[in-house]
Amino acid sequence: MRNTRATIASLVVVVFVLSSSAVISAQSSKHSEQVVFSGVGACTEFGPVGFWIWCESDSSNPYLGECNGAMYVYSQGITKGVNGMITENQSTGAYTMSVVSRDSVLSATLTDVPPVNKGPRNTVDFTVDIPAGSCSGRSTTAVVNVTGPE
Repeated sequence: MRNTRATIASLVVVVFVLSSSAVISAQSSKHSEQVVFSGVGACTEFGPVGFWIWCESDSSNPYLGECNGAMYVYSQGITKGVNGMITENQSTGAYTMSVVSRDSVLSATLTDVPPVNKGPRNTVDFTVDIPAGSCSGRSTTAVVNVTGPE
């Protein structure tokens, strides 16, 4: 009787371990690569421009390539929620986000300069279009965070 209980207990443990690893394996294939740009830079025409944008860069879910976040142009009193798309340059590893506000008051393109460093030690080049005109600028203290599968 003891041997039967021990055998059953052992089988339950083996089945549990095998089924758990199958679930973990299935879940890990659904992880996404996410990219965040966050920082403040400046352009000659408008001064400080801020951004915080999150994108789903590589994924098997319906949000593949989509971006959401916020941008502001201090001197113009413009603060807008933005959404758009992200692309990755396979040869350089740079990410480019193209975003626009829902009311089309602000549109922008932002590109990081590899390699990605931890903390606010990254460079992001940007171009911003608003009703007052366009400007190009750079943040050299941006946070660029890339998580998930690459």
